[in-house]
Amino acid sequence: MSVITEDPPHRARRAVAVLVTMAFAIATVLLTGIVTPTPAAAMPLPHEDSFYQPPEGFEAQEPGTVLRSREVHLAALTVLPINVRAWQLLYRTTDLDEKPTAAVTTVVLPAGADPNRSRPLVSLQFYYDSASLDCAPSFVLQQGSGLAGLEGIHSQSELIGIAALISQGWAISLPDYEGVNGHLTVPKEPGYLTLDGIRAAERFQPLGLDGANTPVAMWGYSGGGMGSGWAAEMQPTYAPELNVKGVALGAPTSDVVSLLHVNGSMFSSLIGIGISSLRKAIPKFKEAADRYLTPEGQALMDRTERTCLPRNALTQMFVDYGRLLTIPIPDFLQVPEIKEVFESTVLGRNIPTAPIFLYQGVFDEAVPVWTNDRLDQQWCAGGASVIYKRDHLSEHLSLPSLGMADTLNWLKSRLAPNAPDQFGCRTDNVVSMLADFNALLTQIEINLNATFGALGFPIGPRER
Repeated sequence: MSVITEDPPHRARRAVAVLVTMAFAIATVLLTGIVTPTPAAAMPLPHEDSFYQPPEGFEAQEPGTVLRSREVHLAALTVLPINVRAWQLLYRTTDLDEKPTAAVTTVVLPAGADPNRSRPLVSLQFYYDSASLDCAPSFVLQQGSGLAGLEGIHSQSELIGIAALISQGWAISLPDYEGVNGHLTVPKEPGYLTLDGIRAAERFQPLGLDGANTPVAMWGYSGGGMGSGWAAEMQPTYAPELNVKGVALGAPTSDVVSLLHVNGSMFSSLIGIGISSLRKAIPKFKEAADRYLTPEGQALMDRTERTCLPRNALTQMFVDYGRLLTIPIPDFLQVPEIKEVFESTVLGRNIPTAPIFLYQGVFDEAVPVWTNDRLDQQWCAGGASVIYKRDHLSEHLSLPSLGMADTLNWLKSRLAPNAPDQFGCRTDNVVSMLADFNALLTQIEINLNATFGALGFPIGPRER
């Protein structure tokens, strides 16, 4: 399925309309001045907040059952209120050992949405990349989360994606897909938590969704792409009733071991984050890893699992993890318990049935392009339908922005009423995903909506 195209006259008219809208936005900001944020009381950290703890007997409920809910207020940089309606849902789900657990998703509606009208739902998986619950989107996006919320400041970049989705009038689910225990790089569980977050959203009456008939899409980049990838692979067997129209994956971490190539580089913290998460989640991995980690290495893993990505990234730049092991890294990877766990984290063994939009920077210095070349080949060989965009200009930090508009256009095509099915596989090698004229116009609109949203203006259609 290609993105929606327009004839040249219509594109020209659209360009003029966008420029007029930009001028109006600038004038509005100049006339209204700086928006004064509404003060909010400080809130407890998630690990201290009883909302995150499931009630007694929750295990008997079906996956996706809403156990608890509360309305919340979202904010840019924790202080600039975003004019949407939002709730947190604690829901029953399934962990990596196939046992009942709970997780939280933040569900969002446009401020002007009519809850009596059904709409599509998009599950957006953040790249929060931390084994600490206190770095979860449900906390860092809340107004009043303060300096603790700013520990996850990189998640604020995802507000642009939220604005893009809200502008379409869609509902959003923002799951803490690492769960209340901070399981980042584990197999299957991120998929279960994402899918049950969708189920919970569909059952939450204030959203006004059409239950399992709701058109659904999923989207995630990097670590969020990994979570979305697991959801795409688990959905046919775990949640076959969901009406998934498409899954967009940007540079997903489809092979955790491949991250070892960043050892000693500016991205070296990714190794510590991955190992600390597996060490925290899987006892046999921890036992084996601790046999070969030096005391300094164990202390670093303990700190890493309690800290958000920005601090880990800054403090672990250029770390050589070979110095933190008592055996060479290749030998460490061959330890049976280590090897078994790492192999279980690789995507590609289960075939999605929903259409896939996969995009990757050819010169990505964090997620190697060959890992997602392989993922595309495996999924296509198994019968999946994949459009694969290989971007030759972007690297890991620029592709989230440069690939967003093309991705949103694909999501719009998949969630359009009576959208035709997407069949087969196609690989497009492009200079830049933003080089397409339609993508460029969409990017301008995305940026405008994000700016309006950060200034407190409602975005999205007014339905009432």
